[in-house]
Amino acid sequence: MNDAGLIPREDTRAPVRGHRPRPWRPLLYLTPAGLLVGAVLVLPLTWAVVDSLHGGLGNYAEVLRDGQVRHALRNSLFWLVLAPVVCVFGLLMAWTVGAHRRVGVLAAPIAVSALVTGLAFRLIAQPGDFLLGPTGIWLVLGLAFAWQWAGLAVVVFRSGLNAIPAGLVRMATAFGVSRRRRLRTVIGPALFPAGALVLIIVLVAAARVFDLILIAAPGSDQAEVDVIGLHWWRFREDLGAGESAALTVMQFAIAAIAALAGLWGLSREWPTRSEPPAPPRKRRLGRVAVVVAGAVWVLPLFVLLMTSLHTPRAAAAGGWWSRGFGFESYRRAFEGGELTAALVNTGARSVFAAVLLLVVAVPAAYALAWGGLPRGANRALIAVTTVVAVVPPQTVIVELGRVFDRMHLLGAPTALTVVHTAFGVPLAVLLLRAAFASVPREVVHARRYDAEPGSPLFAVVRESLPALVTVAVLEFVLVWNDYVVGLLLGGPEAGQVTFVLSDQARQFVTSESVMAAGAIVATIIPLGLVIATGNWLVRGFTSGVRRVPPAETRRPARVRRTGEAE
Repeated sequence: MNDAGLIPREDTRAPVRGHRPRPWRPLLYLTPAGLLVGAVLVLPLTWAVVDSLHGGLGNYAEVLRDGQVRHALRNSLFWLVLAPVVCVFGLLMAWTVGAHRRVGVLAAPIAVSALVTGLAFRLIAQPGDFLLGPTGIWLVLGLAFAWQWAGLAVVVFRSGLNAIPAGLVRMATAFGVSRRRRLRTVIGPALFPAGALVLIIVLVAAARVFDLILIAAPGSDQAEVDVIGLHWWRFREDLGAGESAALTVMQFAIAAIAALAGLWGLSREWPTRSEPPAPPRKRRLGRVAVVVAGAVWVLPLFVLLMTSLHTPRAAAAGGWWSRGFGFESYRRAFEGGELTAALVNTGARSVFAAVLLLVVAVPAAYALAWGGLPRGANRALIAVTTVVAVVPPQTVIVELGRVFDRMHLLGAPTALTVVHTAFGVPLAVLLLRAAFASVPREVVHARRYDAEPGSPLFAVVRESLPALVTVAVLEFVLVWNDYVVGLLLGGPEAGQVTFVLSDQARQFVTSESVMAAGAIVATIIPLGLVIATGNWLVRGFTSGVRRVPPAETRRPARVRRTGEAE
């Protein structure tokens, strides 16, 4: 018996045998995502590149001789430049608002489709047409894009700033470290992971800008704000196969180069808070900034709501502020049952795509985070995933259309669900990989090398529930708000809710209140989902894992072998 009154006993049990790493397991985890993305995105992309190079570089030279193509190319570059500008604006706003409790609501506009956003800002700019014209339309489109995505940047950067240990900043200040050096050595590296992910998300939106221009710009201004994707859609029948492929490959190449700029940040680990969060500081400037940002966020939806509450005749004769209220626009929006059927079809497709995405993306993300792949192979796979994440639908849609036509699947719900899932897999893998890598190593080692039962994969998934919720909600919203994929692969037969709204845009002046009513109805579900899961989304975009107990409160793991995760 020792001094503590305990009698030591010899453990005669057999040594615990942990789960031995198997080299083939990471490849097995990567197979479903690799097959899906390879069949739907990589192979059609490769075929488009081959078509564009048929006869050498002549197709590219021929396309670039067209002045309209060069104009659309410059406009597409503008959108890709606007994406980091929006992110920087979000960072400045995050710094200004401070640690405000309700800053998460600013990310809600991501639930509003580009088509509905374009409709709202066109209604705002329409009185007097003073913002609709060759110059003003750019301001309208830029503000609409910033309204939709800047809030997400604010929320992510603000949460990243909150995660920086206050003691570290105070220590750097006490040692006389200048503000510029603190930004470069402490604050900047902590913001790189989440910032790079937000940049890629906004770049994807910028590379695929289509319906925002289609609905917000009047017909007389469409040529001025034309982009490659829209130009290809309008004139693809007049172009040869090689020239058409060259145009879409150029669109992809520009977006891929821009996306690779954020690759370095994705390789950094997310900061983890080792101390309880400090209470929000009461800063007058921050409160004012939140109130102003909230008012700006509400304004487009308020204009939509007020327009929808007018009769069609009153909305066409006056404006959203005039008299003539009534619910006739809602009655006409549901007339014929097209909107109801589209809501059901779109909802079912969005749910199935979100579930399928998790099934495919979770094992692949785990393989990149804890699969034990060689460092070079791991980095190469992350780079490829980043590039594939920004593939525009126009680049792969021609070959997919041929295959689906032979299989009689054009417009089929199953085919569209698979395509939507494939487009969402790369972004989901990047987000989940960063979250999985933030899981404490002892959680994985305890099940891989020790006696604790259970799969390391399931243990990581349990710790990363916020990231899983974020991926599922984001995929649901993207599929619900889709217009391009359904238009190019399914057409009206796809039963997408955005098609019902776009059909009414042909008579914009006479049906603007009916369109507004349909837009309000189409926005309620995704907006409500984003607001209801707001706290989960903030954690999913910034840390990805739920808070684990401190190390001293966990049972120490009996690791029998050392080294990195398999």
